[in-house]
Amino acid sequence: MSSQIIIRKNLIIFCRPGDWFEIYHQILSDFGMGMAVRTRLRRELGFTYREHTEWISEDAFKRPQQQIHLDFYNESAQSWFQLRYLNVNPKVDQ
Repeated sequence: MSSQIIIRKNLIIFCRPGDWFEIYHQILSDFGMGMAVRTRLRRELGFTYREHTEWISEDAFKRPQQQIHLDFYNESAQSWFQLRYLNVNPKVDQ
């Protein structure tokens, strides 16, 4: 199954949580275990993450999809994150 990452202004959505956890482990490796504290992640890298359940319509019923949302506090932090950790062609919603 291919990964799906949606990029919007000040928001990146990982439709497969496993994709986010790979990047999160890389962040911890790059910057140390102190980045496991969300307030430090926000202060130093400019974003925080949250779990989200999106309800996907399929035919006559809906099913839940677990997602990870990264909320950025400025566009430069988001640009830095994209350049450093996203090596894919994501679907961009504008």
